[in-house]
Amino acid sequence: MEQIYNMADYVDTYEGQPEWHDVYTVKLGELVETGVFDWDMPELDWSDAAYDEEQYNRVCSYFIRRFYWREISLLPIKQWFWMLQSTIVYELMPKYKPLYERVKQGYDPLAEEDEFKKSRRIDSEYPETLLSGNSDYITTGVDTEDERIREGNIVSNMLDYALRFKAVDQLLLDELEEFFTCMYTANVNTF
Repeated sequence: MEQIYNMADYVDTYEGQPEWHDVYTVKLGELVETGVFDWDMPELDWSDAAYDEEQYNRVCSYFIRRFYWREISLLPIKQWFWMLQSTIVYELMPKYKPLYERVKQGYDPLAEEDEFKKSRRIDSEYPETLLSGNSDYITTGVDTEDERIREGNIVSNMLDYALRFKAVDQLLLDELEEFFTCMYTANVNTF
């Protein structure tokens, strides 16, 4: 009788070491495993430029998970570190900090329009009440606030959102693709 193997059982019990078969440079995972790559190193630390500590830790972890099996694009390694840190600090974080701020404030991705209005109506007759320390007097005053959110075609908006949405962390790391090579193997036909 033929025995059927469940791949999930094999993966759960596998305790071997990763194998590194680099084509041109060195894989990020090798640098992490040997302790050469560490975000706490001065050549890599970009925490001062991060939106906040949570964002910094999340992106650092995502970076390693996303690029672990990819080869870095440049040698020597310290030069690659310097270029990576400089790009994150001086080019990307100034661009993405406002997006992180907007996400933290909350937003409705399906809203087409969000209009917010504030107004104040003040009437002044005798006797008056001091409104502020700069000699403004009023008899009555009314403050109003209005918000109008327009969603539009919900099906169209949902489909557009599903097809085009990318998290801010993903957008940030997409811009770091150039720091890695896309070669998984090299084939040279020679005799």
